[in-house]
Formats: sequence, structure tokens, C-alpha cells
Amino acid sequence: MAAKIMLWPSARSKFVKEPHMKLIYNSLLVLSVVMIIHNYYMYSFMYAVKLLLMIVVAIILTVESEILFYSHDKDIDRTEAKALIKKSYPKLTALIYVLLIPIGTPLWLVGLGAILATFLGKLLFGGFAHMVFHTSLVGVLFVTLGWTQLVDGVAFMTSFDNYLLELIFDNSFFNDTLGIGGIFDPSNMTTSLGMLLNNDMYDFVDVLLGIVPGIVGSGIVLLGIFGFLIYKKAVNWITPVTMLGTFLFTAFIIGLINGYDPIYPLYQLLSGSFLFVLVFVVTDPITTPIPTKGKIIFGIVAGALTMFIRQGVKYEEGVIFAVLFMNMLTPLLNQTLKAKKPVKKTPPKKVGE
Repeated sequence: MAAKIMLWPSARSKFVKEPHMKLIYNSLLVLSVVMIIHNYYMYSFMYAVKLLLMIVVAIILTVESEILFYSHDKDIDRTEAKALIKKSYPKLTALIYVLLIPIGTPLWLVGLGAILATFLGKLLFGGFAHMVFHTSLVGVLFVTLGWTQLVDGVAFMTSFDNYLLELIFDNSFFNDTLGIGGIFDPSNMTTSLGMLLNNDMYDFVDVLLGIVPGIVGSGIVLLGIFGFLIYKKAVNWITPVTMLGTFLFTAFIIGLINGYDPIYPLYQLLSGSFLFVLVFVVTDPITTPIPTKGKIIFGIVAGALTMFIRQGVKYEEGVIFAVLFMNMLTPLLNQTLKAKKPVKKTPPKKVGE
């Protein structure tokens, strides 16, 4: 029965291929492992455990939210609902969402954001095939703007779950005996983008490897994943490559005007979550335009807008706002730029026919 109860079809659904989505999911899993090790090395064992728990909580709650919704909405049992959401990809939502929010976020808020992302970013619009805004970014926006006092970077915010983690793991055994790095103090540090705003920079190799605060993933790893996904034709390259080129060009002009170091655009590229969003969000076939011209317009505006927002100081990470803004315009671009069907002309009838 579940096979017959499909989420409402969409013209964009034909661009979603199951093998491709599986490749993207596996790539996210690899990156999640890298980020867990990254937090272990940069801070301590406790932060590796915290990120792992955040991933588990987000996956469970995104999956369960959709199962409960479709069980009630379609009046089907749990087994049928689980089969139905396989093409809704809730685990992708969870992984992207978790890797974009600060690790100091309390677990209860991580879970609440996952639920809000699922309902307000996906189910409210009719399911995966009808999303207007990328689900994961909706969750990130709610958490980071709705609870700013609880989402403030790496340092653990006051909450019962964070207190328990500190009680168990914040001691000499885990910090020293099992420590492998601990090169940054979570309570006293500046992110890579924060350094750029102060016209200062970390070592470029460290930024490239992603072993400075405030970077989602390693630049080398992300570029490798991006190349692999393009090679496997799992993602369309037009929008992300256009956005990448526009972003670098805008950063170059800003750097030139302000007399910054020539390598400034690369620092901007490798800092923050820009590359991560470029690889796993901008390539999404549902919330980005279908026509080639629309893909190019999306990339140009989003790339330039990201740099302009970053220069605004108040929100040092501008890519999330830029992509959400363009998500809003995607239906308009699809409608305005869609290919018109050729009109067949009927030959005039001959006299006497």
C-alpha cells in the first residue's frame, strides 16, 4: 500500500535520483566523521562526543517527525510510513542542519530545531518534492536567530545536558590522557571569519585543512567531495560553479578596494560554511532553479550577496541568508525562464478541399 501512497509529485522530482542521493548521504557521513575527529583534535574528547550526540538526536527526530506526520495524515501504520519517507530523505536534512549549527548548542535545542526544520521547512509545503526553502537552513535559522543567547559558538551554553557532558568528560583523563590536540580554548577564541573582519588571518595551510575555529569541514575534503559528486553526475555543476566564481570575484574586488592581501578571496572561500553550503545545499535539485539561465542567475546573486552580507559585520556568515533569499525566488525563476513549447502551425487548406 505504501508504494501507492506517494508524496505529491513535482516537476522537479525527476531530477532526484536515488543512487545520487545515496552518494550525497554517504559523503555527508564521511564529512561528519571528519568533523567529529576535527572537534576532538581542536578542543577535546568531550566536543567529539557532543557532535556525535547532536547527529544522533537530529537524525532520530527528523525521521520520527516525518513518520508520525504521515502516519496521521495518510492514516497508515508505522511500517508503511517508514517506506513512504525513504524518498523524503530526512537523514540528509539532519546531517546538514547539525553541521551548520554551533556545537555549544544544547541538545534539547538541537532536537527542537530538527523538528521545526522538518515541519516548517518541508511538511508545511507538501513534502520534500515541494520545498521552497532548503529544510536544513530553515532549522539553522530558527535555532541561531530564535535562541541567540543559547547558540554562541563552541563554548557550552548553560543547560542540563551540557552540564552532564562536562561532568562526565571535562576532566584530566579525557582532556590529558586521551587528549590528541586541544589547540584552542573553546571559551576564548576567534573564528576564521572573525579574524578576517579584523583584517587578520590564521595560517593559510591551517585554514585550508579546516583546523581553525568557525570552519565547517576541511577545504581539501569538501573540494574533493564536490569533484567526486560532479564526476558521478550526482549533482549539477552550473549553480555551484557560478556561485563560486561570483563569490571569488566579489571578494577580489572588495580586497582590491580595501588593500587586503591578494590571497584574501581564498581565505573568504575557505572560512565559515560557504564551501559546505555550496556542495550540499546549492546543489539541491528541489530548491534551486531548473532552467540553465535560472541556475546562473541564482549562482551570481547568491555568490555576490554572500560577500555583501559578510561585510555587514553583524552576521559574519552570510551564505545561509543568501541561499534562503534565492530559494524564495526559485519558483519565480522557474516560471519566468521555463522553455516555451513550440507552437505547431497548421498549413492553410487549399481551395476546393
